[in-house]
Amino acid sequence: MHWTDITNALLQVAAALILAVGTWAVGQIVQWLGLKNQAQVTATLDDALNKSVIYGLQQAQDQIRAKGWDHADVRNQTLATSGQYLIDRFPDVLRAAGFDMGNPQALSERVTGALDRAFPHAAATAAASPSTPPATAPNPQTTQQLPREGAVLQQVATATA
Repeated sequence: MHWTDITNALLQVAAALILAVGTWAVGQIVQWLGLKNQAQVTATLDDALNKSVIYGLQQAQDQIRAKGWDHADVRNQTLATSGQYLIDRFPDVLRAAGFDMGNPQALSERVTGALDRAFPHAAATAAASPSTPPATAPNPQTTQQLPREGAVLQQVATATA
């Protein structure tokens, strides 16, 4: 065996060791600086959205009891309440996700859109919780028990009878 073979083998081991230590050091620096990758930012945003929608649902308990989980008024009130809650409580999360905090109109539109997408999952989670009110408003047994919606409802009732 020649010295060159031993030297080449030692250099390959040293290069692998330097690469491993360098990778570890970069990971530690990124963690120390608090930098996050896109998956972490998305997961944090999703968590903030869910918490905000659940907060909005908690504030809409009276409407939920009166109209049920699936009513448009419940959704609208929940989104309005949870939007301001999200902006007030999670501004750093919104900034990290690329929301423009300096433009109130654009911020409101993006927040409303994000909450609208998060609403079904968060509402299902809240509805399944044992600490929430009944899941939906009472369902009528016949079309005669439905509130009168004009001629369209009567046409549907007579067509199905």
